[in-house]
Amino acid sequence: MRRLILVLVALLFAGGAAFAETDERRDEREDEKKAKKKAKNKRHKVKVSGGLTALYKLRIDGNDDGVVEPDFFRLGKVVVRVKGRVEERVGYTVEIDPRSPTLAGVMRDAYISLHLIPGHQIRLGQQKTPFGYENWQSTVELYTITRSELSEGLGRGLTHRDIGIGLVGKVQINDCWRFEDAIAVVNGAGFGVQADTTELKNVWARAGVRGELREDLVIHAGLSGAIGDQKEPDDPGPPPVPAERVKFRRVGADLEVDHRWVFFSAEYAMGSDEAPAESGMSESSMAYSITLAGKTPWHAGPVIRYDAADLEEFSRITVGGYWGEPGARVRAIAHYERFEDEAGVHDGRLTAVGIVVF
Repeated sequence: MRRLILVLVALLFAGGAAFAETDERRDEREDEKKAKKKAKNKRHKVKVSGGLTALYKLRIDGNDDGVVEPDFFRLGKVVVRVKGRVEERVGYTVEIDPRSPTLAGVMRDAYISLHLIPGHQIRLGQQKTPFGYENWQSTVELYTITRSELSEGLGRGLTHRDIGIGLVGKVQINDCWRFEDAIAVVNGAGFGVQADTTELKNVWARAGVRGELREDLVIHAGLSGAIGDQKEPDDPGPPPVPAERVKFRRVGADLEVDHRWVFFSAEYAMGSDEAPAESGMSESSMAYSITLAGKTPWHAGPVIRYDAADLEEFSRITVGGYWGEPGARVRAIAHYERFEDEAGVHDGRLTAVGIVVF
């Protein structure tokens, strides 16, 4: 009898251990399922972001002719951006600007992103064309309200964006430095234009390095280039001017130093335009920009920029200040711009803007 009791007790303990082991395995499987579900939800999570700028602009008589444009309030930029992934290697980005004065300008970025190459993404669709530093940044991330003449001219095609295929990424070199690269092959007809009106595809590219030398010192430097053709839109006149195909080439260099107490950037670009294309008649031009911003513990400071272009002998000096550094959720910028070109000094422009990023 005693042996039978001992056997029964042993069987009960063995069964209990088996059941406990089964429960443990069941818990492990449940944990695995939860982890997989969490990772899947993270991949499929939709991220909504954007920015809103509201500004006031006042013209100041700078050429003593007694005539100035009226002052006004306006929305400078209203952007809503949606990003996400439908699976591990396929994502998307859609950005709209509902305050755009034209229907074609409502859709900004709109591309499929393929994550097939380590550290890189392939972009299929409408995107920014990479050239220089400032042109690659959003306006809410700059120390000035307006972009430089280089960014508005030589640093882009007909518009800031175009439709095509791009490759954007970075490769870590060591603990301090990384290599950055971006290239886009696009139609050349500008953003919002579905039909390609040019004979050649346009290629825009930038390659550079980023070094985080200290916690409070980051350096960027890059070289850019572009080649292609474009057609200026028809000018209805009077007198009417038909569109003309132009072949262009661009090269540029940029340097940015972001320190605890100061931000400095310098860009230079030069290029040639052959108009009409294949005529052999080429016109060269260049532009450059220098920006210096002081930093303080209060996240505010002074800003000064000088930019110039030899086309029409354009030059501009911008002086002002900011509160909230690039990347802050709330920012305010105010500055005064003095313009001059081959026609002489133009009316100055005083602008103040509030920025909210979400």
